[in-house]
Amino acid sequence: MNQTWYLIGKLGVALLIGWWAQTQSAVAQTADLNYEPVADYDLDVGLFNLFIIFFVTLGPLKIIPAFIYLTEHADRKLRRQLAFRSAAISTIVILLVAIIGQNTLRVWRINLSALAIAGGILLFVVALNIVMTQYTPAIEGGSPEKPALHLAIVPLAFPTILPPFGIAIALTLVVLSHQIEIDYIAVLGLLVLVMGLNLVSMLAARAIVKVLKLVILRILGFTLGVMQLALGIQFILFGIEIEVLFINHLLNR
Repeated sequence: MNQTWYLIGKLGVALLIGWWAQTQSAVAQTADLNYEPVADYDLDVGLFNLFIIFFVTLGPLKIIPAFIYLTEHADRKLRRQLAFRSAAISTIVILLVAIIGQNTLRVWRINLSALAIAGGILLFVVALNIVMTQYTPAIEGGSPEKPALHLAIVPLAFPTILPPFGIAIALTLVVLSHQIEIDYIAVLGLLVLVMGLNLVSMLAARAIVKVLKLVILRILGFTLGVMQLALGIQFILFGIEIEVLFINHLLNR
């Protein structure tokens, strides 16, 4: 238990340091990540659309079955502890990624199109697995007979709440927010909102299943997989289109 809180504390300190570094760097320093023609790219993206993307990739639909499975033998107190701690860790990590990730990409000279294509490929591959195999998030070997608080980190926080493709797409949209006239703080707020919905869904997981039933959740999960599949293709196409714009920009100089 103490190790979990120690980890949360370290992540919190890192988050504060990252926030300070980001404010010192300012948006101008992130310009190296972006192509000049990106500003002229017509993206129909608003806060609501961003929320839908975050909800699809980081939201609670995929979490509820996994949480019920992992806490099948846990008492109510342990379930609440796992929910709060996994939500806290996930929130701090995704904000940390969003805040300091831009500067890291600048140092590594990774451009926006490469990030979008990489995130799209990750999303496409995972979504294809969901659609083709009817994947249900679970841990091989059966539900833990004696669940403990360490489950809040792995597999709850990673990769159930924060899958790799979700982190990549969140980072892509945070970087992109500077180019599509969406407030950077508002994007961070949407991430916090989705993490809050994840917490509520874990706390009320059993009540939700009583109303919706696991079969309905699986149907919703399949639908979610199809949406993720399309979203992955969309991100790949977006990255390619940005590269084409950049090449045209160079040729027209």
